[in-house]
Amino acid sequence: MGAEHDFTYRHYRQMLTSAIDNSYHFVDFGILPLNNDRGEPACSLRHDCDNDMTAALSMASIERKLGVRSTYFVMLRSAMYNLLNIPNREIAQQIIQMGHEVGLHFDERCYPTATPSQISDHIDVERRIMSELFDIDVNIVSFHQPSERVLKNEIRVRCLSTYSFRNEQGIGYVSDTNMEWMEGCPCGIFQDRRYHRLQLLVHPEWWTEREMSILGKWHNMFRNNFALSQQSLLSRERSYRQRQEISFRGPD
Repeated sequence: MGAEHDFTYRHYRQMLTSAIDNSYHFVDFGILPLNNDRGEPACSLRHDCDNDMTAALSMASIERKLGVRSTYFVMLRSAMYNLLNIPNREIAQQIIQMGHEVGLHFDERCYPTATPSQISDHIDVERRIMSELFDIDVNIVSFHQPSERVLKNEIRVRCLSTYSFRNEQGIGYVSDTNMEWMEGCPCGIFQDRRYHRLQLLVHPEWWTEREMSILGKWHNMFRNNFALSQQSLLSRERSYRQRQEISFRGPD
């Protein structure tokens, strides 16, 4: 993979700088549809935090230094991290303190028999839990691996949804899903001003200090989550503190 397409923090900084240099403004999702073709180009930057809050914090720090605000969608039902656990909760709070927005990343498959109306109810429950957890208004949702009924807007949520904007005329959508850019590197998209209004989805766990294989990225996620779990155990469980600390190793 060429350096201009790698998934390193160095390249991520280049992407954001490319947007800034080409007069893109980073705006919240509620503002994006209001931006018209006569104004300066706008981008809503979104992060679906599927597996790794440590990676999310690293990305939030990079953005803060560049003066970029983005929206971090975090999960209550992640397969990899527990948002209610102290270390992950503290990371989310740090991201909020940096000036970023936090929304709900909702996994529809956790409710396999729910009707569209019931899904809306479950979203409201999870949003309320997050609002109370962080003492903020959580008024936007993104869907984890959305089903056909989500993509067709058959689920009427009672808040903003990132997928409703995909059908708005003139709003582009670019994602790094599975470490692939379907339209090429966003640096070129920003330089060409291909979209006057753009929703850009970046998954934090795919981005690391140095380039690695997709398997290496997964092992990095496991290491990060293990480190947070061990941090929690060392601070709370006396029997664990009496044991030698365990290290997690995996191939790059």
